[in-house]
Amino acid sequence: MDEVIKVENLKKMYLMGDYKLDVLRGIDLTVRRGDALSIMGPSGSGKSTLIQIMGCLDKPTSGKMYIDGIDVSTMSDDELAEIRSKKVGFVFQSFFLIPTMNAVQNVELPMIFNGFSLEERHRRALEILDLVGLGERAEHKPSELSGGERQRAAIARALANDPRIIFADEPTGNLDSKSGEEIINLLMKLNKKGYTIIIVTHNINIARHAKKIIHIKDGLIEKTEVVK
Repeated sequence: MDEVIKVENLKKMYLMGDYKLDVLRGIDLTVRRGDALSIMGPSGSGKSTLIQIMGCLDKPTSGKMYIDGIDVSTMSDDELAEIRSKKVGFVFQSFFLIPTMNAVQNVELPMIFNGFSLEERHRRALEILDLVGLGERAEHKPSELSGGERQRAAIARALANDPRIIFADEPTGNLDSKSGEEIINLLMKLNKKGYTIIIVTHNINIARHAKKIIHIKDGLIEKTEVVK
């Protein structure tokens, strides 16, 4: 497998008045195509900051980051948005679906900005909703969906522009245990289809579905665990 993400001595610091907060203090990490990683650590350890930078939602203070061999660490906001729109998809704990749109419209939305025709994005959105097991609920709005179904719709939206890397930040945090298990199984099913999956979670049972667990503490990688 080739390298899809590589970070070298990645650091992130925030200034809070006169106080300097070092969130990431020198992260080295390589993610290979088709990997399934879980990132774990206590609150404030830097794990969410790390995937935000890896997913081009934020910039490092220093260090290097490459996506598909392209150095993105010094790119402008517009350049990062271009990379983000084509190469990565995000799934969040709170779903962030637009309440006035039904499931298929929510999934179509990212494709509008990438130039898909109306017919093409509608066809593709229905196909993706079928893939995540939500085909029969395509016309339902978020308020008419269960928590697990909302997260399936959010995963479908993350797949809209066919990124090969999916970041999931606490994707089961707002779900009951049964729905959470179904969502993590869906992410692992996508991994078997060739998607690179990176999950942030507090739940060790969720984390162990991945192939590797990255443990972060105080802004540094404490250890990497291979899941057997």
